[in-house]
Amino acid sequence: MLGPLIPFVIAAIAGGQAAPLPVLTDIKAIRALSQSDAARGYPVRIRGVITHFDELQSNTLFIFDGTSGQFIQPPTNGSLVAWGPIRTGDTVEVTGHTVRGGFAPNVVPDTIRDFGVIARPAPLRVPYASLMTGRHDCEFVEVSGVIRRTWLSAGDSHIMFADLALEDGIVIRAAFWDHHTGDRDRFVDARVRVRGNIGAIFGPTEQLVGVSLLAGRTSDVEVLDPSVDPFALQVQPIGTIFTYSYAAEANRRIRIRGVVIGDVPARSVAVSDYTSNSVFRSVRHVIYVKDKTGSVSVETEQTSPVRPGDVVEVAGFAATSPGKPVIGDAVFRVVGSEAVPSPTTVPAGSVVRADNDAELVRVDAQLLGILRAPGERVFVLKSSGGDTAFEAALDGGEDGGALDDIRPGSAVRVTGVYAYQDGPPPVFRLLLRSAADVVVLASAPWWTPRHTAVLALILIVALIAAIVFVRTMTARERREYQAVLSERNRVARELHDTLEQGLTGIALQLEAVAGTVQSSPSAAQHSLQVARQMLRYSLEETRRSVLDLRSQALETNDLPAALSTLARQMTSGTPIRAEVRVEGARRRLDASLEHHLLRIGLEAVTNAVKHSGATRIDMVVRFSSSSTELVVTDDGCGLHQENGDMGGAHFGVQGIHERANKIGAVLELGCRAGGGTRLSVTVPAGERRSEVLTIARDTETVG
Repeated sequence: MLGPLIPFVIAAIAGGQAAPLPVLTDIKAIRALSQSDAARGYPVRIRGVITHFDELQSNTLFIFDGTSGQFIQPPTNGSLVAWGPIRTGDTVEVTGHTVRGGFAPNVVPDTIRDFGVIARPAPLRVPYASLMTGRHDCEFVEVSGVIRRTWLSAGDSHIMFADLALEDGIVIRAAFWDHHTGDRDRFVDARVRVRGNIGAIFGPTEQLVGVSLLAGRTSDVEVLDPSVDPFALQVQPIGTIFTYSYAAEANRRIRIRGVVIGDVPARSVAVSDYTSNSVFRSVRHVIYVKDKTGSVSVETEQTSPVRPGDVVEVAGFAATSPGKPVIGDAVFRVVGSEAVPSPTTVPAGSVVRADNDAELVRVDAQLLGILRAPGERVFVLKSSGGDTAFEAALDGGEDGGALDDIRPGSAVRVTGVYAYQDGPPPVFRLLLRSAADVVVLASAPWWTPRHTAVLALILIVALIAAIVFVRTMTARERREYQAVLSERNRVARELHDTLEQGLTGIALQLEAVAGTVQSSPSAAQHSLQVARQMLRYSLEETRRSVLDLRSQALETNDLPAALSTLARQMTSGTPIRAEVRVEGARRRLDASLEHHLLRIGLEAVTNAVKHSGATRIDMVVRFSSSSTELVVTDDGCGLHQENGDMGGAHFGVQGIHERANKIGAVLELGCRAGGGTRLSVTVPAGERRSEVLTIARDTETVG
């Protein structure tokens, strides 16, 4: 087959360079190329007889040289009309080059030379099994068989297609570009002999899935046995289809008569054919028919509606299936009506049986769920007493809304047509006729495992929500209590530091009045005036403390001046001397810081006046770049257990500790050498103070 190419290959090797591709003059040499070789564009000059050519569209050209056939690919405009009025039967010479085809190598022509009718080659007779190897693609063959169905292409009605059942029962598709009125009816069920070129049916992967026959004209079809009126055939009992008969004919129509027990309404489906780039409209209406001997499913393109109980006559082509026989490509007519046969009850242990196919049956089952698919409502069921799951489908055109209320788990009885489907594993489907085919035997109890799980989940969620709510409210109440407690402590501390300090000063002034009222009325008068001023000051300070306002002494004075003024007022008219000294660059401090340092200093003065018996109180305010320090010393008796201790049990000392912690200060409180008390409060500046504040808060939290 590749012999003509060998000299060129040897010459290319000897010359050391790529030789020009040889001219192929034999169709068989083209057919021997692979798709990749054909894509190289071998030049061709071949001669043959046109065995197929669509003379209406001037395309689909096949030539045959007696042994092999070749498809001539039309140019980009899709038409071969440029090469004149060529006709089927003409001998032509084609020059051009090879290209990669959809399934096999094609030839694109540069010129076509027509020699007219010289001789018509004899067709080949090839069995179908050999055709399916693909090696006979494009060859001119002759086949015999019975035409079962004819139809027109959806987009191009000038082409008539026919399903041709060969003698061995295999059905291939034949295409005729030239046909006449009445051909579609006269050819159905006719035994014919047809000649044409084999066309491969393939997909995008270039793999063969079937073959078709490009037959050309219907006038060239030889009718071996004409068709007859389908309803003039003898009625055959359904139960005898495909039983032994010495006189049985292959691939011919049969006629049955029976009552409709159910149907699947007709639906139009678009079927795309990749090979011919065509779209076919396929209509499949399935009717289930029963007579006294058996039942059968009927497939037809007729869209006439039928109802259970209609008596119909059906003519069509019988075929085997995994279940009962199927009558395909059928025509039917309604001739009467009668009662629908009673359904057969299917035993629970044998619900999957091929002999139930196409029968009207009744099955007891448990409902697992309902699905709503396009065009139908599907019930998912499990046979009672078994583990077989199956589906029951109700057409979407039927009113089945009430069935949606059936709860999963309910025991139901379903009646419908049994449709067996071969596996693995074998399964079946029930085709319901109406909503009345579903009867509830026992509703599912509300207390199902699913409902129990949902209820348990709800209770768990509710319990978690309750716990979160209680914890949130408890935390909120704790925060509110802490806020109230903090405010009470603040008010108590402020009242102690303001009211007690004021009262202490007032008491000292009143004692001075009592001691001088007889001997020095003017001094007593002065002490009384100071007591009045201190009383007014104490009242104002008490109000400000309750409202958490800044001390009035700090509104016009800085910390050292405020300490000096208030200390002198408290000790005026007494033998106690209070002095304030400033070290470093004097400056104003943060309002909160000044307030707490003022209260700490006055509390130290109050304690010295009330408890120590001191005659001198010295206060030093020391300013530096790294800190601010307040030091209060007296010459009294010092700290004693009865007056207070370092643990802060005494309320005044406790208040000093709390204020120091609040401002992040370092507190030192104790007895000084030589007698008396020394209090030192050091407030770091900037980041160091923030660190001290953080440590103080952590200490309070841990405490």
